[in-house]
Amino acid sequence: METLLTVLVAQYRPDAAALRRTLASLALQDTRDFAVLLADDASPQDYFAQSTAYLAAQGITAVGTARLAQNGGTVRNVLNAAQQAATRWVLTLSPGDYLYDAGTLSWWLGRLRADAPRVAFARQAYYTPQPAPTPAPGETPFDRTPYDPARYDAARIKRNLLLFDDGISGCGMVYERALLIQALQAMAGHVRLAEDFAVRLFAVQGVPIRRYDRLTSWYEYGGGVSTDAAARQRMAAEWRAMVQLLRTLYPQDAAVRKAYAYFFNDRHKSRLVRGLIGRCIVPQNHPFKKAQRAWQPPVNGDAAALRAIYEAAGDTLQAQAACGPQK
Repeated sequence: METLLTVLVAQYRPDAAALRRTLASLALQDTRDFAVLLADDASPQDYFAQSTAYLAAQGITAVGTARLAQNGGTVRNVLNAAQQAATRWVLTLSPGDYLYDAGTLSWWLGRLRADAPRVAFARQAYYTPQPAPTPAPGETPFDRTPYDPARYDAARIKRNLLLFDDGISGCGMVYERALLIQALQAMAGHVRLAEDFAVRLFAVQGVPIRRYDRLTSWYEYGGGVSTDAAARQRMAAEWRAMVQLLRTLYPQDAAVRKAYAYFFNDRHKSRLVRGLIGRCIVPQNHPFKKAQRAWQPPVNGDAAALRAIYEAAGDTLQAQAACGPQK
């Protein structure tokens, strides 16, 4: 049977223990009908040999590696890896993010065969790793309703993604590989860290974005490129770069034009003019924005499933010893 899915693990200066737990979540899967591609963004230590040996010992032998010679950022790292993968679909993870449970990939393979989505996301369980791994509040997007296949609303999805800051995390997303490559090729040189902004490009292009309601991933909250204060500032700059790119590619798209006017609301304008532009494009008293601000994200996920990943990987000291010291 043809292998349909590659799990693409994109890393930069990976924490050895977090990487081992990500690999352990692959080893726990009840199928071996998938490939793995380890992608490194010119880290001093990529752990490729140790990771490949660990996976082979768990019966996972369809493992490839892709390493950038110079640091290029997440977009170029994922692009480089996707170009080297051989399957129709790829699923993206980073060290510290895990497949949710033993049946996750079997479930995804069933959906790929039945639905053949071009791009798809499911539910995430957020967790904090310290002082002990614990499920935490969190979910994206806030508004899942327009992605319902029975009542798909492309215009509302585009508005939410481009104007209302209701994005979809790239952790555990599944993409048709050729589609992802096309998007990242357009983004490379403009956007550096946010490969999941490809979904916003798809919304402008009219590519259907498939939603599923199964939990499929654990997302480490607080340690990635988008969850601490400094990183959020970097990601805001990344989004401005993406908006600029969208305006260049799709200058006649109404939602893109509004997004550009809103996010490039020049500080040299008078405060009155800036305020009028902001309130007209994204009214803060809009029912969506009120509900978004008042929303309390759910705590998803069974703590026992999270503990099983840690137990499969061994404790932190054991994982570090097996992968080697950090540099």
